[in-house]
Amino acid sequence: MKSRVIRTALCGGTPMAAAILFTLPLLAQSQASVSITLDSTQLRRTIPNDFLGLSFEMSSIMAANNNGAYWMSGASTPLSTMLSKIGVKNIRIGGNSSERTPYATTTDAANVDAFANLIQANLIWNVPVKNNYNASSSVSFVQSMYNDQHVSHSYGFPTNIEIGNEPDNDDGTTGSAISYSTWQSRYDTLSSDFRNQINGSILSTGPSSAGCCTYPNGLETDSTYSGSLKSTIGSVTVHNYPLGSSANFGSVSNGDSLILASTLDAKYQTFYNNFNDNASNNGYNVRIEETNSAYGGSNNGVTNTYAAALWALDYFCYMAYSTNMSGMNLHNGPIGSDSGSYNAVSPIGVSSTPLSLQPPGYGLWVFHYGSQGQPLKTTLTNSSGANITAYGLLETNGGETVHVINRTYGSGAVDATVTVTPGGSYTHAQVIYLQQANSDVTATTGITFGGAAMDSNGNWTGGYGAAQTLSGSTFTFTLPHTQAAIVHFY
Repeated sequence: MKSRVIRTALCGGTPMAAAILFTLPLLAQSQASVSITLDSTQLRRTIPNDFLGLSFEMSSIMAANNNGAYWMSGASTPLSTMLSKIGVKNIRIGGNSSERTPYATTTDAANVDAFANLIQANLIWNVPVKNNYNASSSVSFVQSMYNDQHVSHSYGFPTNIEIGNEPDNDDGTTGSAISYSTWQSRYDTLSSDFRNQINGSILSTGPSSAGCCTYPNGLETDSTYSGSLKSTIGSVTVHNYPLGSSANFGSVSNGDSLILASTLDAKYQTFYNNFNDNASNNGYNVRIEETNSAYGGSNNGVTNTYAAALWALDYFCYMAYSTNMSGMNLHNGPIGSDSGSYNAVSPIGVSSTPLSLQPPGYGLWVFHYGSQGQPLKTTLTNSSGANITAYGLLETNGGETVHVINRTYGSGAVDATVTVTPGGSYTHAQVIYLQQANSDVTATTGITFGGAAMDSNGNWTGGYGAAQTLSGSTFTFTLPHTQAAIVHFY
């Protein structure tokens, strides 16, 4: 797992008996009435196609660490099928291991190129900028990568090189952190060398700092890049683990209360305001290219559980629907981090164990499902104050969707009757649910989307429920506690 120093943080009997059996749980369960109004006259910018991304440690893609095999390649595999199904369109290779030796080989990189090309994902590749900084070696490596992508193959995206990983973090190695001015000087050198010695189309990304916001703010306000060189910056980047270290959870119950807290959305907005809105307003793409709930993974059943599925769904929805963020990459731990970790898929790397979509991966998938278009103004009326969020979208095909997340659970569980007024003139609606068999936020299995789980080959047989006719201009449905739903209007 990653070591980090700086972090911005469902008989019988008579009909009457049956009625009693089904009524008692409902009487014991708190209820809430929620209304959602969508306004299609007030729209935000279209969510970028590659908003949803995954981040992987450099060490995890190296054949030397995978018994000589290539975990990512141009061959169709359960991994490529699964990531395509859940909507991954951006892959970032980096992490702390990218600043260490041994570094990946050019053949390792070529196989990742082929994988990204296969699933049509934009690739961000990291080169070292701290103890292992070497300008000529990086230029040689990127030259090989550029040739593989654009000379030997028809890669559909620019070569995008991330210059350094967490320059402000010593990664547990004393003296490895560097100052902003040192990072900036090395960024300038490499960015110039890549374009002048290889190809002018190459993009440079950074600073991928552990802390917000000195380093990213420094880059986006640097006069060097305020003019014609602005187009050479792929993204201004930073890392974010909103819950800090998982070691501080103390217990599963405390971790669950933190990962499903209603206050998190305000925390996301504050983080965004501290650097991203400024950078976005200045014309830069802004990306959190390494993020997850808490760094260090989890050994206490929080970051790899159903709670994390609901968390990831809300986190990605909030940042995509409520800010001008260009995208986010959920980080996956290194090889061996599978048990009790925070990964979207497991196992990480080559293994005889069948691949499985993990709870955080389910959250990402539900975020992607029905999230192509422009966010619209969404007004949630919730007099009970239940921990429920909603995110409305005008789809590119003209329909509307709204993601609704009921984060209440356990003793605080609340079942909601939700009435939605869409922003357009629609006659039908259908609903698809994310749920866990026992509504157990601590579970790592039993999760379904649209009534079915994704199997180890990336196959899925679920889908929306039956089409229903709107009552006038509104649609009402039930959203039980500890579940999420997408309502599609057409």
